[in-house]
Amino acid sequence: MNRVLFRHKRLGLAVALVSVSSLGLVACGSDNDNNVDSSPSYSATVQRTEFGIPHIVAEDYLGLGYGLGYSFAEDNICSLANEIVTANGQRSLYFGDTPGNNRSDIFYTWYSDPAKQQELLGAQEPEVLDAIKGYAAGYSRYLRDTGVDNIDPTCAGQPWVQEIDELDLAAVYNKGNLRGGLSNFVTPIVLAAPPAPAVASLSVPEDYEFDLSTINVTKGGSNAYALGADVTENGRGMLYGNPHEPWQGVQRFYEFHLTIPGEIDVMGAGQQGQPFVNIGFNKDVAWSHTVSTAKRFTLYQLQLDANDPLKYNYTNADGVLEKRDIVPNEVTIQVPGGGTRTGTVYTSHFGPMLAIELVNGELAPFAWGNGATAFAIRDAASENPRGINQWYSMNKATGVEDLEARLKETLGLPFINTIAADRFGKAMYADISTVPNVSAAKFFQCNLSLGQPALLGLAQSGVAALDGSRAACEWDSDDDSPQAGILGGANLPVLINETYSTNSNDSYWLSNPDEPLNGDFSPLLRRNLLPSGNTVDAAYPRILRTRMGIVQVQDRLNGSDGLGGNKFSLRKLQEVGYSNRSYAAELVLDDVLSDCFANPTLPVAGGGTLDGTDGCNALANWDRRNDVGSRGAHVFREFAKNADFQGMMARGKGFLVGFDENDPVNTPRNLDIISPAEDPDSRLAVRQALGDAIQRFNDLGIALDEQLGVLQYEVDAGNNGERIPMHGGSGSEGVFNVLGTRINDQGEYTPATAGPTYMQTVTFDDEGPVAEALLAFSQSPDSTRPFHRDQTRRYSEENWIALPFSAAEVAAKAIGEPLTLTE
Repeated sequence: MNRVLFRHKRLGLAVALVSVSSLGLVACGSDNDNNVDSSPSYSATVQRTEFGIPHIVAEDYLGLGYGLGYSFAEDNICSLANEIVTANGQRSLYFGDTPGNNRSDIFYTWYSDPAKQQELLGAQEPEVLDAIKGYAAGYSRYLRDTGVDNIDPTCAGQPWVQEIDELDLAAVYNKGNLRGGLSNFVTPIVLAAPPAPAVASLSVPEDYEFDLSTINVTKGGSNAYALGADVTENGRGMLYGNPHEPWQGVQRFYEFHLTIPGEIDVMGAGQQGQPFVNIGFNKDVAWSHTVSTAKRFTLYQLQLDANDPLKYNYTNADGVLEKRDIVPNEVTIQVPGGGTRTGTVYTSHFGPMLAIELVNGELAPFAWGNGATAFAIRDAASENPRGINQWYSMNKATGVEDLEARLKETLGLPFINTIAADRFGKAMYADISTVPNVSAAKFFQCNLSLGQPALLGLAQSGVAALDGSRAACEWDSDDDSPQAGILGGANLPVLINETYSTNSNDSYWLSNPDEPLNGDFSPLLRRNLLPSGNTVDAAYPRILRTRMGIVQVQDRLNGSDGLGGNKFSLRKLQEVGYSNRSYAAELVLDDVLSDCFANPTLPVAGGGTLDGTDGCNALANWDRRNDVGSRGAHVFREFAKNADFQGMMARGKGFLVGFDENDPVNTPRNLDIISPAEDPDSRLAVRQALGDAIQRFNDLGIALDEQLGVLQYEVDAGNNGERIPMHGGSGSEGVFNVLGTRINDQGEYTPATAGPTYMQTVTFDDEGPVAEALLAFSQSPDSTRPFHRDQTRRYSEENWIALPFSAAEVAAKAIGEPLTLTE
């Protein structure tokens, strides 16, 4: 018997104003407003299956979003409510009048004002707008039905947990678009100012340090394999996806299944507030995403007017010199007690101004007010309202080629690659996303050739910067692009084959080493903006995780991995994904141990030494994996962090065999520790890195041969704080299956903070998709929910969950009665 929840139609004032006045979605049918019910009708049926996965069936997109929003709120309401506060610029009001909250609020109040939110909503397809409206209504319905005092105890009774509308979700989407661009520059934007006394409440924090890791994708990230008919046992396409994301916040994934009979049928996961599947599959195709190395923005160096720091010189397309204005945009935010604070965001015609000295302290001589120049930023993704449209379109793809066409038509993905496989046996890698249209020639003319130290220094650090004094350095436009100033699909890298493609957050170049993408692509698609000096400009050393990912495929295809045969089945693909091999250990540990046993007296920081015998014995007995039972993995992880093998390779130091663009998977290799060559200091540095690692665990009282699962864990707060042992390791040491942990100031390991999220393995048979997946942190952070850590235990066991897709499969896996929601 169905559970039926019915509520009379109700619509908040803000939603009604947007729907009727701003967007013109509902026409008046009577002169008597009291007799007109202009609110939409919502209806959906939700059937949960094992592990709390909701399967939503509706007759239209309003209902589909409604059922999803309600289900998500049941499991995750605190997380989205918190994100809405941030996106709406209200952290100071609800979470404290602090400088950090002030800066965040000033930025997001400026960026995502109601006009910007309505602009995003107005750009959506009708079906997408309905799904967004439905999602907000379903979320709000859950809150009304349950009452704010009875929700997740983490935020129960809090004044910032409120009903929402589509404007709130638009603010979240606008904020999400900025992940690869403006959101990394919040403090430099808010603190940018012409010469003037500092504003105390917005002063630079003493410990502020600009973080390039998100922009250059040097931490975290994701993995994905797309396997074609030539390498799978069933001759169909096969997909492995393992995005690595923070386990809390806006990037938290949620599993669900959406069905409108005859219209859409798709399953997978979406990040909070998303009304469509971001990573998933339908009956024809499966896809995943990895964070792309492509730059979403460029900085522009402005030449200031000598007499007015609020004007800059600009030679327009006609060759005429103009004096352009830097415009102050006053922003007021709320703080507790009815008070307000104000700030100013200054903008050029490119976009907001930056305090460039906060991006790089060495650029202080070029900062606004310290000389003749200043810097602004233009972010392509901030001008892109098509992200939700893009996922809606992808959800309906009929194969890899159709998916490619949909990506190129909408060009809405903000910061990610797409890796996909279909039932016909095709595999695809594509970086079809929003990238500034800056060719190699333009980058040379507007940066490298100018001899400007600030521009070149930024480029060397991986930040694209151009001369802002002339129209010739504005972004170009392609005829096949839906957005001015970004690369069209024809100028973006795509590889479709029947073998394989892979990506682990490196550039497009080596998706498949047998078919490198050597085209004349924009340097902004790469992590390394400067030409490599090799035959192919994109030919730089791959990160260790990329090499591990490719080696695992090669080992499978040559049959050397011990799994039997030389092709992939779904089960073998899963075993490869959970191999937890340390590629850095496979590269260097034999050399390190030979040196250590020959001379176990190791240097440590401060000038002392220690006997490294016990540590080297622990490493010698380690299985070179990061499983829960692996002993000594933590010592190698600390050692690899200290030595920074990935950085050594990027710098061309410390290895006897350097990078070879003709053998990029296997080079650099052979650690320079036995007989120092070009870099005499590398041997000492590596030996001290090992000594410091051993010393740290001796000081902490942690056994050098401790099991990893004792140290690395997640907590089940709903089960008396039970520790669940976790496997996985560090991407910087080449562990494919990344798990983020840390040691706190007290010398204690803390629960996992990031790592595997929605992991999926998908193939196809004659009946449709065959999918097994896992949400490593489980569906709900609410410790009172039954779906709080159930999948986390599956992850600990290196297990998977079969996902029910057909109606019969859903019925067989159903838990509880279906819930019919009507409003």
